[in-house]
Amino acid sequence: MADSGIARWGRAHVVEHKNPTLAPEPERLGAYHVVLLLLLGIATLYEGFDASMLTLASVDVRATLGIDLDDWGTIYAITRAGMVASFFFLMGADHFGRRNLLVLTVGGFSLASLATAFAQTAWEFTLWQTIARLFLTAQYGLAIIIAGEELPSRYRGTGITVLTAFATVGTVAMAKASPFFLLLEGAVGNPAHDFAMRLVALGAAQLALPYDAAHWRGLYLIGALPFFLLPVLYFGVRETARFTAVASSRAAMTLGQTLAHQVKEAKRLFEPQYLPRVNIVSLLWNCVYLVIAPSVAYWAIYAREDVGMTPAEVGDVVMWAYIAGAFGHLLAGQLIDRLGRKITCAAFYAIAAVAIVGLFHTQTVPGQYFWHIATVFFFNCAIGATHVYASELFPTDLRATGYGWTTNLFGRVSEVLVPLMIAALIPVMGISWAITLVAIGPILGALLVIKYAPETKGLSLEEIQEVLGRKTERA
Repeated sequence: MADSGIARWGRAHVVEHKNPTLAPEPERLGAYHVVLLLLLGIATLYEGFDASMLTLASVDVRATLGIDLDDWGTIYAITRAGMVASFFFLMGADHFGRRNLLVLTVGGFSLASLATAFAQTAWEFTLWQTIARLFLTAQYGLAIIIAGEELPSRYRGTGITVLTAFATVGTVAMAKASPFFLLLEGAVGNPAHDFAMRLVALGAAQLALPYDAAHWRGLYLIGALPFFLLPVLYFGVRETARFTAVASSRAAMTLGQTLAHQVKEAKRLFEPQYLPRVNIVSLLWNCVYLVIAPSVAYWAIYAREDVGMTPAEVGDVVMWAYIAGAFGHLLAGQLIDRLGRKITCAAFYAIAAVAIVGLFHTQTVPGQYFWHIATVFFFNCAIGATHVYASELFPTDLRATGYGWTTNLFGRVSEVLVPLMIAALIPVMGISWAITLVAIGPILGALLVIKYAPETKGLSLEEIQEVLGRKTERA
């Protein structure tokens, strides 16, 4: 790794030796920590932006590309598979570094979103969105891992939930922007829409593609903007001191040796010391996605086709819900660091399950505002706590791999499969009752947290490993 990629703070805290050690981490947030959160926040912001875009533009994409409602569930599930595949990138971060992979994934997502804007068939749309989700999910996880390794222990939960709040801000931005792009038939244009569509027309001409003036294409063009932030991320985010300490003790490897080493490291997750951690984090994510995946896939369709809301009303509801959700993330950060992970995570899982049932059984616009705000607020509190668990239960040399396998591989089984199941249930039960059926997921998650999740409040990452290691020995 080039010296320019190793920050001054990292060099001051790493002793490069056969047994590298870390000096005591700072107790307070410094100027770099604040800058770091801002830069990583830019990376995580597009997580919410892109996910919301897929939902809000669903009706328009289906109309342009001729996608039936039943097929939309299949397409949604396939694009979620890209999120699962992102664990490959996170494995690489344990060898090639967090920052390098972060820059790679941000660039990859930007290009995939750009390609989506010019998709001509349902197959092309699915392909590019699957690739986009692969890169985007990896960059989101990398941002959380970097923050977890760099921030002082007493602020780790708060810092990570600040990043998840940025993703919520991205959703708000998408909700606010979508009415300017997803214009109704005969609506007057606006500068943002007209400029984006001119770029789409220009791109279509350069690529020798037919131009259909579909409004949703301008939205996906916005997804390419992070490409211009790559130099800022590369030079502004430095490699973490903890990773540098581990990397300095490794011998040089060929590409083949590197791949073999990564496979060997991944197998460690199934050893008795780490398997319980893999199980609890994976189960928690599956409980969350059991209901989140289908609700995200079908809420805009339910709101527009069952409740009769306009695109502007849908965007407005999402905007206010996710503004409240951002505060949910910040509240979760405070509660996680003050009250603890277990009680925060379990309580908000249970409350969120009730809220989402109310959301899909309300036929009025005011009711949609109330329940959507409640759902997003409480789920964001629970999700923030779960991200903290996923990022701190594994040692540094296995952290990105552990996070990737639990959060993006094993933890997303329900996210891929449940939308397919819901698509089959909707013709029989309707959207409302199909979603109600899977709302049991967060309730199960709350019970699992109470019974099996460890409490890590106030512990450094190294202290967490010592505590969990002693528990494994006693078991």
